[in-house]
Amino acid sequence: MKKEIVKSLIVKYKILGKKYFSLKKLKEDLYKQVPDFNPETLKKNLSRFKKDNILFSTGRGWYSFLPDVFELDTKPIRNIINLLNREFPLLEFNVWSTEQLLPYFHHIPTRFFTFIYAERDYLQTIYERLILKGKKVILNPSRQEAEKIFNVERDTFILRPSITEEPIENNHSKIEKVLVDLYIEKDNLQFIDEWEYERIFENIASRNSIYIDVIHYYIRRRVLFKDCPLYAILDKYCV
Repeated sequence: MKKEIVKSLIVKYKILGKKYFSLKKLKEDLYKQVPDFNPETLKKNLSRFKKDNILFSTGRGWYSFLPDVFELDTKPIRNIINLLNREFPLLEFNVWSTEQLLPYFHHIPTRFFTFIYAERDYLQTIYERLILKGKKVILNPSRQEAEKIFNVERDTFILRPSITEEPIENNHSKIEKVLVDLYIEKDNLQFIDEWEYERIFENIASRNSIYIDVIHYYIRRRVLFKDCPLYAILDKYCV
């Protein structure tokens, strides 16, 4: 009986069109119905549902109805990562490119932007080296310098200071970081609008699972507050 109560709540989230739900929300809804529900019983129920492929873990305290974890294509950034590793073998950096998101755009872009994050003190040196290599590079542009982007007709490298505790792996920015950074850069550099961003987010987050806890954590690292519209976008898929 208690197992059915838990399952009915989870089914309700799915019927609402949500792709992800938090353990916190599930507990809140569950204890409204059954105040004395045993936490260990809930834990066993969730374990059984995972075993039956009814739901899937997607980060600490989060579950998803999507069986496959999203994998970001790293081929578009392989060359620049190899170049930076050759030129700066001790440099800590991470990279992502709008080209990696190409399958998820609604309007196909005609040019791409590759973002390189490294310690602020090294950005000028990286800039000079990439210029010597014939790359089109812009060093940490502000919103006021966004017109530099509009005047560019070929793929461009954008240098940014690294953020402590970024979600990265082997010099690659993880998708959770990319989605937050893309949201910030769309406003900073104005190369896509809000509607296009939401389509990209939907095409990624509603097809394969991403780690919602990592996104929340990185949003806080980027000092985006609760009134930030990115939270509203997340709420479309999460409960």
